[in-house]
Amino acid sequence: MHLPSAPFPFAADLPPAPRAGLFTTLARIDGWGQGAWREIHANWRLRGALLAIEDLEADISRDADDRVVAFVIAFPEQRLGRSAGSESDRATCDWLLRHVWTTLLTKPVVTVTTYQPGAAVRATNACRFGPLRASEEPTLILRLLVRLPLAGMCCDGKRLARFLRAIEAFAADLNTSRSRPTLAAARRAVAVQSALRAALTTYGLVAFVGNGARLARGGDGGPLAGCKPWRTPVATRMIIDLGALGRVRGLGIRAGVTAVAGAPYHGKSTLLAALAAGREDHPPGDGRELVVADASVLQIQAEDGRRIKRQDLSLFFARLPGSSPRDFSTSRASGATSMGASLCQGLAAGCRLLLVDEDTAASNFLTIDPLMRRLLGHALDGTATLLELLPILSRNGISTVLVAGSNSLSLAASDRVLLLEDYQPNDVSVRVRRMLGATKIKRSSSAVTMPSRTLADAPDCLFGPRHFLTVDATEAERPIVNGQALDLRRSGWELDRALVRGALAAAAWCCRLADG
Repeated sequence: MHLPSAPFPFAADLPPAPRAGLFTTLARIDGWGQGAWREIHANWRLRGALLAIEDLEADISRDADDRVVAFVIAFPEQRLGRSAGSESDRATCDWLLRHVWTTLLTKPVVTVTTYQPGAAVRATNACRFGPLRASEEPTLILRLLVRLPLAGMCCDGKRLARFLRAIEAFAADLNTSRSRPTLAAARRAVAVQSALRAALTTYGLVAFVGNGARLARGGDGGPLAGCKPWRTPVATRMIIDLGALGRVRGLGIRAGVTAVAGAPYHGKSTLLAALAAGREDHPPGDGRELVVADASVLQIQAEDGRRIKRQDLSLFFARLPGSSPRDFSTSRASGATSMGASLCQGLAAGCRLLLVDEDTAASNFLTIDPLMRRLLGHALDGTATLLELLPILSRNGISTVLVAGSNSLSLAASDRVLLLEDYQPNDVSVRVRRMLGATKIKRSSSAVTMPSRTLADAPDCLFGPRHFLTVDATEAERPIVNGQALDLRRSGWELDRALVRGALAAAAWCCRLADG
């Protein structure tokens, strides 16, 4: 089931009907057969809001319950103090959806749902600003999916009327002109994160971790109880001036190659996960409101058994058994070839910040020691490891943050080394260079060609002859698309059902529109 993305359904020739007419209709059809629900599929006026009840029977799958309708609610008199800017609108809509779940949907008298925000502040079609008609100013629009209530096999108009009165009470509270500290905090949090992300290039950074951030995650996705706030030592600390939004102090991760070292359970992988999530904004209380990263950040991991189709892996491999590295295909990739494919696809898509963790990487993709090279002989001729290529990637504007827990060569390949001790950072670059002494990693001196994007299949390989996908995203990390299961656990994104459905539909349309 999905929320329809069509504009608000008020047409110039179809004005909303009076509120009294809606409640009179509900009283009249109470106890009638289910077919009587069609009489309320129209536009209506409520106290403090406008309501359109959309019949979704034509929009959802044939086996869906045709008693599920969309309530599209507009608050034309809303007094939330809307300010110009897409970031403010996104923060306002996210705040409203969270407010809906903690008030209107806590104990509803009917079965109702909508998009439930997670750890990220995302734009959705469940709540947005939009015009009721083409010539009007945008207003706040909320979409709910409602299962029309039944008493046995008959319409329960009285119960739906109670829910409509709850909506009116919600609208009345929303329209009340009063201070809303939580809304102000949500808007400020998104504004600060957007400004920090925009300032990264100016300060020569690819990521930033502000003092006070709480990075470790608990079981509910929020900050772990007892997690120490991030504190950057004075010697390493930098200050970013955001003008009217104030000055933010913390750790700036500069462009180039940065290694993050530390003993087990001291926060290395936690920091990497926070940087991966830094592509998106987070609401107040998440703990990562001051952690931002380049929007193109990509965390790559070994994905043994993944499918690769006609991928150019010559950046890393000179030869591969049974296939050309320039046109490599397999139904079950190894750890090294899977990481190579992920990296090449990410670079071709415009990634400018790579995140790599030793714990989840293929060790022979990161580096191969001299003794192993001698043992394997000519089979490795022309093979380049990731550590060897990091300087070239850096010269091409692609930075890397590399978690190093056991391999000193990761430190040798880095421009800067951060040491995490009990979740607190220290810059130990000078100390590490002194300790490494003459230890150097082999660096590729030859120029490389950055991978390009190609479509290695028919344009309609996903859609087929249709214009829609059959997607079961009950488990967001393992969706089923047209009967085929996908494993998205290593995508690096905080997934929810809506994001997965949207991404899969976008992928299908991109393939069709690319047409080779």
